[in-house]
Amino acid sequence: MAWHCGGNTVRAALWLCLPLMLLKGCGGGSGSATGDPCHASGTGVNWAALAQRNCPQLSDYRLLDQQGMPQDPGVRFAPPVALFTDYALKERSVFVPPGQQMAFQAEAPFAFPEGSVLVKTFLLPASTEGALPHEALETRLLIFRQGRWLGLPYRWREDGSDADLRPGGALLPREIMRADESVAFTYRIPDANQCGVCHQHQGDDGQRRMQPIGLRARYLQDPLDPGGVPQMHDWAQRGLISGVPEQFDGLLRVPSAEATDITLAERARGYLDINCRHCHSDGGGGGLSGLRLGYEEDPGSLRYGVCKQPPGYDGGAAGLDYDIVPGDAPASVLPYRMAHTGARDRMPPLGRSLIHEEGVALVSDWINSLPAQDCSATP
Repeated sequence: MAWHCGGNTVRAALWLCLPLMLLKGCGGGSGSATGDPCHASGTGVNWAALAQRNCPQLSDYRLLDQQGMPQDPGVRFAPPVALFTDYALKERSVFVPPGQQMAFQAEAPFAFPEGSVLVKTFLLPASTEGALPHEALETRLLIFRQGRWLGLPYRWREDGSDADLRPGGALLPREIMRADESVAFTYRIPDANQCGVCHQHQGDDGQRRMQPIGLRARYLQDPLDPGGVPQMHDWAQRGLISGVPEQFDGLLRVPSAEATDITLAERARGYLDINCRHCHSDGGGGGLSGLRLGYEEDPGSLRYGVCKQPPGYDGGAAGLDYDIVPGDAPASVLPYRMAHTGARDRMPPLGRSLIHEEGVALVSDWINSLPAQDCSATP
């Protein structure tokens, strides 16, 4: 089912795309004779269920109200650059149990108390330009339970009445308009194990654990809405996080994709940071590649891919040799793999079925703008 948003296309108002018949638990519900917390009566967030059970319906947790807004104490948030998922729009919120706080960290994801949950709903627009109507496809939860993060995918029903837990994921045939052409593709809801492919990170102790991606200081220094206060300061004022500095001087910041005062290089690096860094970082899933695509990296370095040969990859059908060949995007592995959908060449390997044409163009334009360099002559 598709939900219309009344013509509102502002990032901060995407919640209006959610169904108004949403979530049976918002006004209380039937009691449970079995004591199952998923079926408990009440209003507000069902913290007991979040702490104990993988509930069969999203409504069992009572996270969203009838307008699709997060229930108190949930707070909406957005990173400055969107991670691409088949042109889906995303509505994000974070919940911290009453009386608890996140703890600020300058580089790592914020530290969360037990029972916290991150909520992300994916809405497919009618076109690649984000046109109405928008269709809610899935909502993913990351729940911090018993000292670790757990990913749960929920698929929205066709009538919009609720979303059902799909631990095995789902394949959804869909179409989207690009210019005047309808493009058919298969939208993939990840299974619970695939959540760890992007969200897993190896710690200093050698153990791999799931962690949030977007809840970092580098992504939360801009206001959620124009004219507002920075998101981290808003959270501090609400008492949801401790330790946030009054000034952000010295903190790494990824600039907003909508900013008009940043360079092509900054825009491309921000895109690569949010779309690629979680794997291509020390301890990330793509760590063995040696490619590091965080905004903090030197974009002219071997670590960033300049004249770097990709281990374990043969260059594809084009026989490419280097991740980035300055001045020559067609000879570079990075945009080549971004522009493929087959499992052999596609990057990122999960999270999309379509090519992000605009992202490929951005990265290609940046590579082409670099002073030409003969990588075969580089030691």
